[in-house]
Amino acid sequence: YVNVADRESRPIPDRKGGYFIERIAPGVFRRAIAKADEVKILLNHKWDKMLGGTKSNLTLREDAIGLRAHVETENPEVVQKAKEKRLRGWSFGFTTPTEERAERNGMPIRTITDLTLKEVSLIDDTMRPWYPSTTVEVRAGEEGESTLEIRAEEFEADYVGFEDKPEKPDNSKLENMIKKYGGNV
Repeated sequence: YVNVADRESRPIPDRKGGYFIERIAPGVFRRAIAKADEVKILLNHKWDKMLGGTKSNLTLREDAIGLRAHVETENPEVVQKAKEKRLRGWSFGFTTPTEERAERNGMPIRTITDLTLKEVSLIDDTMRPWYPSTTVEVRAGEEGESTLEIRAEEFEADYVGFEDKPEKPDNSKLENMIKKYGGNV
């Protein structure tokens, strides 16, 4: 699942020094898929790492849970990351959102009620999905049946740094702000 409908994101920076929580209303993706000419699939939102699209190897549909994606790829980088269990979830890129705003304990909540879906992205261990309810299931083809399922909410992010000195970012200000507004860290 790329996104579970009506499930809240982690706090997202608002580009003004603050944060907001986002959720996608049920039915938004169904309408977006219907009006899209094609939705591309990327690795980590990178347009130079395009893996295909809905006109070739990507199937998207919104069901009772949320936006479900099925992609078949032989991209060597993605296959290798899957073998190494380095795929951690999905994300999506969109434009022209229609939204409703509210606040809960001082934290802005943005509910997207319409959008133009441009791409969905497989996310590897160099990034972290904004929505913790994303899942990835990987299956091997003819070489043997191997299944990997990752739920982003089941583990903490690995920090990327030099092998002998992994760097963990200082998130204390963000954690304190989330706690201040009644959220859980």
